[in-house]
Formats: sequence, C-alpha cells, structure tokens
Amino acid sequence: MIMAAGKYNLNFIKLDGNVGCMVNGAGLAMATMDIIKLSGGDPANFLDVGGTANAETVEAGFRIILKDPNVKAILINIFGGIVRCDRVAQGVVDAYKSVGDISIPVIVRLQGTNAEEAKELIDRSELKVFSAVTLQEAADMVKKEV
Repeated sequence: MIMAAGKYNLNFIKLDGNVGCMVNGAGLAMATMDIIKLSGGDPANFLDVGGTANAETVEAGFRIILKDPNVKAILINIFGGIVRCDRVAQGVVDAYKSVGDISIPVIVRLQGTNAEEAKELIDRSELKVFSAVTLQEAADMVKKEV
C-alpha cells in the first residue's frame, strides 16, 4: 500500500481502525482522525492527498483504503483553498465509478471554494456517497455506519 501511495505522491500510514480517511493536508488529517475517535470510530489510516486532489489521486486513495478489510466506511475531508471543491467532487464521483463496486459507505465533506456546487454534485450522483457540511456532521454519519 505504501508503494502505491508513493507512486501518486500520497502520504499514507496504515493504522488499526475501521474508518478509512482521505484528507488534504496533514493538520486537517489529524483533526479528522481526532473527530472520528471522539465520535466512537477508529481511523484506519492517515492518507493525505495533498493540495491538488483530482480524480486520479482520489481513485488511488480509494484503491489503497479498500485494500484494508477492516475498513467499514470512508471519510473524505477536503478543504478547497487552492483546489476547487466542485472539481474534487467530480473527481470523487469519477473515481468511485472507476473503482466499481464500493460496498461501504463514503462520506464526503468539502469546504471552501465552490463547496455548495460540490455538495450538489455529490448529492445528485446517485452513488452510495453522502455529503456533509461540517466535520461533526461527517463524523456523526461515520458513526452511524461503523
């Protein structure tokens, strides 16, 4: 898994939990793992997709996280400062379709540039992907699923 992450310039560390994390930025990743823990889940990994999250990096992240049989849900938490949230949302939808059958729930929280458009894209996708506005809302959705 680590070699696959390196190929896409992703920072990945495997942990022992049940919630797969895909986040942009180390600080946000740490906050995401903290809120998962406080909400009763356990992070399964640290995965920082960096500031240029796109369909290719999100797909690589999905594939890496889904190799872990302990993962019961995936939480994607992206702050769109440099990268636009609607582009990340489209990347999530495209990556999800490319990966194929994802049998676990995926919760997506996108905040920042074009966040409203991103939420609409996720909500209209008809995939088993749920959008959240706040980090607490995302953590609560994860808690229901694990």
